[in-house]
Amino acid sequence: MVVVPSLLASYVQAQQAPITVQNAWIREAPPNVTTMVGYLTLHNNTSENYTLTSAKSDYFKGIEFHRTVIKDDMASMHHHNTLAIPPFGSLVFKPGDYHLMLMGPRTGFKAGDELMVTLCILNNNKQAEFDIVMPVKKSKVN
Repeated sequence: MVVVPSLLASYVQAQQAPITVQNAWIREAPPNVTTMVGYLTLHNNTSENYTLTSAKSDYFKGIEFHRTVIKDDMASMHHHNTLAIPPFGSLVFKPGDYHLMLMGPRTGFKAGDELMVTLCILNNNKQAEFDIVMPVKKSKVN
């Protein structure tokens, strides 16, 4: 588990990080792909509202939040500008649902590589950024 640095000083005193990250990983893809996908779980350990507003990485030209939706046996992807992390709840990015769309990889990555991704979270009109390490894997391994 990755513990996110405190976004608000009051949580430092409580000794519990407001947001924690688990199971962060990027699916390995063939060389020369134009997009990759990433998964993780964000836990909100508070009664407050948090919003994931953006993500970035030096390894990709851009990162967007997408959700796979199946309707009438047809899958489509829906882009989301922001995503809520509910109080005492989780925001789960997993295959077939929400995912990070990692666009324009700057080089080829293979299983075993570890890539830094910066997540931006908003709480009480205060924006905070924190870095997480996302290993590249062939398939989900906890």
